[in-house]
Amino acid sequence: MRKPTLCAIMLLGLAACTSDARWNEFRQTEPQLAEAREFALVECSGREECSQRWARAMEYVARYSATRISHADSAGIETRRPLEAGVVYLSATRTPSDKSGEGARISLKGMCRGMYGMDGGPGWLYASCASQIRSIEMNFRAFVLAPLRGPASDPA
Repeated sequence: MRKPTLCAIMLLGLAACTSDARWNEFRQTEPQLAEAREFALVECSGREECSQRWARAMEYVARYSATRISHADSAGIETRRPLEAGVVYLSATRTPSDKSGEGARISLKGMCRGMYGMDGGPGWLYASCASQIRSIEMNFRAFVLAPLRGPASDPA
C-alpha cells in the first residue's frame, strides 16, 4: 500500500472516532441541557412581583448574552444573532400562568451558532456551546429570584 493511501485511511478512521465521540457526548449532554432549560423557569404572581422579576430577567439577558438586546416588550426579550459561531445569545419569554393575567411564567433560552449540525446532531462547537448554555440557564433562576444586590454579587 502506498503511503498517501495509508494516510487517507488513517485520517478517515480518526474522523470516524471523533464523530463517534461527539455523538456519545451529545447523547449524554442533551438531557442535561433539557434539565437546565426546565430550571431556567421562574413563576410569579401579582403585577408588582412579575414586573420586578421580568426586569431582573431583562438584566440577566443583557448581562449574559454576547449580543445586545434587539427587541424587548412585556412578552419577550430577544438578542441579536451573532455573526460568529460558538457565541451564546439569549431570549426570554413571559407567558400568563393564570386567568387573571397577573401571574406569569418567565423562561430563558440560550442558543449558540455552530452547536448543532445540519442533521440535528452535534456541531463542531457543541461541547463549548452546551457548557456555556447550561451554566447560564442553571444560574438564571437564582439571579431573578434574588433580592436586588450589587452587580458584582451574582452567581453566573
